Parts: sequence; C-alpha cells; structure tokens
Amino acid sequence: MLADDCAPSHAESLAQSLRYALTYADELRAMLADGNADPDKAADLVQGIRNMLCTAEDELDALDDTQQVIDAVAAIQGLSDADLFRAMTDTPTSGNP
Repeated sequence: MLADDCAPSHAESLAQSLRYALTYADELRAMLADGNADPDKAADLVQGIRNMLCTAEDELDALDDTQQVIDAVAAIQGLSDADLFRAMTDTPTSGNP
C-alpha cells in the first residue's frame, strides 16, 4: 500500500530522535549531578533536547497522516458495492467532501 511505504523510516527517525533527546538529557543530568555545570553547554544540551523533540513531533505527524490514510482505505474496503457506488456518485452534503 502506498500510504505505509514510508512509515518504517518515519518510525525509525522517531526512535532515533528520542534516543538523541534521551542521550542529551542523560548528559545534562550527569553534568548537573556533578555540580560543575557549564552554563553554555547546558544551554546547548537543552536546545538539543528541544530540537530532537520537535523532530520527533514531525515524525509523529507523518505517522499519524499515514494512519489516517490506512484507516480511510480500510473503511473503503469495508463498503458494499452499492455503498461504494453511492459514495462515488452522490452529491456531497454541506461540509462533507
């Protein structure tokens, strides 16, 4: 199916982004626990965490879009021939394409 061809790469990118965020968070935690926090490095780590979480959110959006297409295809496949014909030929109602 066309919709899920990219899903594995989005899932892998999501996992990788979260691993990076966790690595940065662990490094920040260790630096703060040692009591010798470098403010510039801490700020860089926080920004890195933020960037990885934004990237993860983008990947989640792509996976959500893929899931919506998969759900729509499943709904179409569940229609009877008559329902499918009506869906293709009936005039759309207001607000529903």
